[in-house]
Amino acid sequence: MGISGVKSKIKSIGILGGMFDPVHFGHLRTALSALQDFPLDEVRLVPCHHPVHKDEPIAAAQHRIAMLHKATKSVKGLVVDQRECMRPGPSYMVETLESLRTEYPNDRLFLILGADAFNRLNGWKLWKQLFELAHIIVITRPGWEINPTKAVKKFCDDRTVSSFSKIGTKKNGKVLVYSFTPLMIASSDIRDILKENKSARYLIPNKVINYIKKHKLYN
Repeated sequence: MGISGVKSKIKSIGILGGMFDPVHFGHLRTALSALQDFPLDEVRLVPCHHPVHKDEPIAAAQHRIAMLHKATKSVKGLVVDQRECMRPGPSYMVETLESLRTEYPNDRLFLILGADAFNRLNGWKLWKQLFELAHIIVITRPGWEINPTKAVKKFCDDRTVSSFSKIGTKKNGKVLVYSFTPLMIASSDIRDILKENKSARYLIPNKVINYIKKHKLYN
């Protein structure tokens, strides 16, 4: 309840983690599609600080955060969330969701994962606790196979819903498969292009290209 006694609106918040090294149109299109296709109030892009399952990022956290701000500044509903970069040690999504749940105790959280990440979910720290903190939206497309480990499949079978509306007002615990055609762009390919002094135009926003040139990233 608010100060005036009027019940506050329950927000629906998407969470899209990643290295964003650098952010590209594939990341941005995924976030925008989720924002538009579901009744989400915002999608928070959360850059990873120290990844557990990948190599350390090439660009420092402050540069990746700055590029995200430049890429999302004009898009209402896309929010840059720095909390993982402010936290020392490895970046674990369960800790990120715990932090968000503390900040948004009454709202619905939706962790947005690619099919490949979902398939290997049982390798994540305290992965079952993710469902106590948020719903999970699994991104797929024709040609991408959702084939989780037996442990994940068994755990998620009874939690899977066929549409966003089936989630209702529940704050956590459901799985929804989301099929759309994402842009097949990889940050590693962009870094290779930039190392060869080729143009990354039409792969990343021009403001991000200018930032990379100014700070001589990925040379």
